[in-house]
Amino acid sequence: MKSAILSLLFSILLIAPLKADEVVCQDSKDTLVQTETKLSNKQKWIIGGLAAQQIASYYLEYKWWWENNYHPFVNGNDGGFNNYSLGIDKVGHFYTSYMYSNLLYEVMTWGEFKESTKEWVSILLPLGWALSIEIGDGFSKYEFSSRDLLANSIGIGYSFAQRKIPYLQNFKFKYSYFPGSFYRQNNFQNWSLTSDYNGHIYWLSANVHEILPKSVKVFWPKFLNLSLGYGINNFAEINSPVLTGYELQREFFIGFDYNLQSIPAKTATGKALRNTLDFYHFPAPGIKKTGNGDWKLQALLLN
Repeated sequence: MKSAILSLLFSILLIAPLKADEVVCQDSKDTLVQTETKLSNKQKWIIGGLAAQQIASYYLEYKWWWENNYHPFVNGNDGGFNNYSLGIDKVGHFYTSYMYSNLLYEVMTWGEFKESTKEWVSILLPLGWALSIEIGDGFSKYEFSSRDLLANSIGIGYSFAQRKIPYLQNFKFKYSYFPGSFYRQNNFQNWSLTSDYNGHIYWLSANVHEILPKSVKVFWPKFLNLSLGYGINNFAEINSPVLTGYELQREFFIGFDYNLQSIPAKTATGKALRNTLDFYHFPAPGIKKTGNGDWKLQALLLN
């Protein structure tokens, strides 16, 4: 509990320096200039929302994972990509921090904070949040995981790299979820998002139109990407106390993806909403391979 409180205070300190003199807007030449000395209403809502989100996150983490679960700090090693979930949890750590960093940047862009403030907040808040989880896990049965923290850090790093290296923006990570058959058949008894790893798929989506040479771009539509996905099968089944004979399997996916960036957005709010939705992979045709099985065509890749 002490570690969660310290991490919460750290995160609030990161939000506190957002000052009124950091308001910016675009002039007619699209250059950034300072224009105000007071916080705009949007900025007040953003700062208040971030503070509330941090407090709520730490409270829920405490109630779900750490309450009445304290023991001396333990540093664990769960096996990385050959662990209890075949690494899907590591990909989840990467994606969560990657998405969180990007969403913070989008929100603060919408709020017209200056560039350096957006960058610092979009790096330090996700890092502080990830660190708080691992510290809390270290004092509970879940154990501190340096590999989890590394995955979080890489996700934040890639988010930052995409903003600095335009070519990397052609390769975006996305997430999709559809409830696994185990929970659907059991009326979602004892369901939780983290217990239903069967339904998770993490995607790397490539903007083919932008990658292709200029001479052939015309033959590939802007709205259509290609994506590679990773998931697992039978996670819920092997953890069931009444089922036997199931084997945890890796799953691989190759499919189309929708490039929402190709949709015009005329307002800052519309652009922020479009960019946020683009971190989700919507169902699309593709092929799927489970374990050592063959590739199979599916009209909509769900799980």
